[in-house]
Amino acid sequence: MDAVFYFSAFLMLLVAMSFATAPLLRRAQAASGGFANVPLLAVIAALLLAVGLYAAIGRPDIASNGSIANSSPAAMSRPAAGGDGKAAPVSALLAGLEQRLRDNPEDAKSWLLLAKSYDHLGRSGDAAAAYDKAEALGLTDDTLEARLR
Repeated sequence: MDAVFYFSAFLMLLVAMSFATAPLLRRAQAASGGFANVPLLAVIAALLLAVGLYAAIGRPDIASNGSIANSSPAAMSRPAAGGDGKAAPVSALLAGLEQRLRDNPEDAKSWLLLAKSYDHLGRSGDAAAAYDKAEALGLTDDTLEARLR
């Protein structure tokens, strides 16, 4: 990956330099015979200064960092594993929702949300039980019901 990146960056740099220096060289050759290479030397000096500054204070290690190379869409969509293999924030939110339902068991929207959450986590038995309570309170979801039945 590093070699491909540096090679493509070098090629893009050459193309950019050719666009920048060609008019400067033509104009310089027409204006003065002996100092035609001054603009080219200025561009090369600026390029070397940019590369040197990047190497000194930039982050060249980012291109070879394993965390960026391993950030595939599938890896990014997986939650960070907690103790039970699920993301800790999701389990904390789920615990909060369960507590809210213990305090107010007549909240049909919360029962439906709990059923959807359980279904998303793969706990289909718990999802069906929570959906039955939401349905008993008068709130249904056709898509979720089709998945659970």
